[in-house]
Amino acid sequence: MITSLVYAVIEGGVAGWGSAEVVIGFVVAAATLAAFIVTELRSTHPMLDMRLFSSLAFSGTAVVMCLTLFAQVGLVFTLSEYFGLVHHDSTFDIAIRLIALNGFTVVLGPLVGRLMVRTTPGLVLIVGLAVGGVGALLVTSFDASTGVAVSAAVIGVLGIGIALATAPITTIAVNSLPPRLAPTAGAASSALRQIGSALGPAVFGVLLTNRTLATLPGHLAASDLGPADRGQVLGVVSDAGIQAGAFLRLSTGPTTAQAQSVYGASFTDALHTCALIGGIGMLAAAAVALVTIGVRKTAHNAAAGT
Repeated sequence: MITSLVYAVIEGGVAGWGSAEVVIGFVVAAATLAAFIVTELRSTHPMLDMRLFSSLAFSGTAVVMCLTLFAQVGLVFTLSEYFGLVHHDSTFDIAIRLIALNGFTVVLGPLVGRLMVRTTPGLVLIVGLAVGGVGALLVTSFDASTGVAVSAAVIGVLGIGIALATAPITTIAVNSLPPRLAPTAGAASSALRQIGSALGPAVFGVLLTNRTLATLPGHLAASDLGPADRGQVLGVVSDAGIQAGAFLRLSTGPTTAQAQSVYGASFTDALHTCALIGGIGMLAAAAVALVTIGVRKTAHNAAAGT
């Protein structure tokens, strides 16, 4: 199901959403999902016990996990592409910028645990998702002149939000169900994370390509490049892929620099679109968590704290 869905998403951005292979991909994904649900409901020893979803809190965590991992992994992919292709950063420089994204999860782990005991896992989760959503939206301020310090600080805000949200998700998923279902809930949570992780790069990759190609003609028209140079730039990026724009070479140094500047502006527009969708996704996850999980301490919360 996941393979067919990811294939359809990626091919939809290339071949068109109405093409036969894309439609077939989505149909196969829907059919295999339905078949899986029916099989699991009839099985005496299901891989994924559908009774888990009778809990509103568990269903909420499932949605939150998918949205959070979708935004996190998708933005890591998008930002690494952006810093490499537009800023021409080395692998080490990209790692320095992105280390805060996952680094805070390790550093803040003990603090998050204490916060969940002193408050509630739901409150920590919602605050984390809100902070992460704001951090993702701040990425829309990036441009070709954004330095390492500023970009690392913005990514750090996103990283703090994800650090606050990661631990409570599994805690809430397990505590929302009877103890006999706790092991199954933990395994199901890990499986559900993979859906968002797989869809993030697929969807954001399509967005990067389509948005870059959509805005490139406008940026070329506003530049001082001649018709021949504009045609060459558009042809290279359209035919060889958007990554090829980072290695454009025109007849002279000044025209090459301008062409790469135009390409960078188009890719930056695509980055902003991805950041906007990622930020909205995390804020939507916060809203889902507020409705399905809430911030009040429940009996399960109290037991977990004890």
